[in-house]
Amino acid sequence: MKKAIVSSIFLFSIFATGFSQKSLFAVGWEMNFPTNGDYVTKTSYAGGKIEYRYLFKNKFSAGIALNWATYEEYLPRQTFQKPDGNGAVTSDFVAQVYQLPIALTGHYYFGEGKSRLLKPYAGIALGGQYLEQSLYYNVYVSEDNNWGFVARPEFGVFITPKSFNGVAFHVSANFSYATNKTELVDLDTFNNFGITIGMAFGE
Repeated sequence: MKKAIVSSIFLFSIFATGFSQKSLFAVGWEMNFPTNGDYVTKTSYAGGKIEYRYLFKNKFSAGIALNWATYEEYLPRQTFQKPDGNGAVTSDFVAQVYQLPIALTGHYYFGEGKSRLLKPYAGIALGGQYLEQSLYYNVYVSEDNNWGFVARPEFGVFITPKSFNGVAFHVSANFSYATNKTELVDLDTFNNFGITIGMAFGE
């Protein structure tokens, strides 16, 4: 999974640096709050985001975004039905989830020209999400890795101090809905809220 993240970031960087000055490149640290019932409830602080946006008349943008997050949680002793239906396992568990969505994005920017300091926006990202899931119990591990569709509405703001030129602070919030199935615990989706804090460079 780590190799996939590094490779994706490398290819993404090559893609993003080949565009004109009406471009915006952003990087950030991401916190994610899972909303999947009793399965993996702890907040993930091990996340990040990089994205590229191409601006149209300073009101709209289209681009691509790559996010990643790692979740880990201890689950008290309980019984899980095996995915193949042949029996069950009763034990305490450690659940690990690696999340990697790659999506095309579209955004609309509010109040253009009224304030150079603040540039709020709303948008949506649509694409695919790779989910790598593992349940560790005793000396055994059960894995469930798959791709799903992801939809992620978000809103945020770029904050550009007067002394900064082409550099802005970036804060955003999103909700991610993905169709990744988790047969290990009989879930049909993997969803989470996310908050991103970072920097943006460009237009």
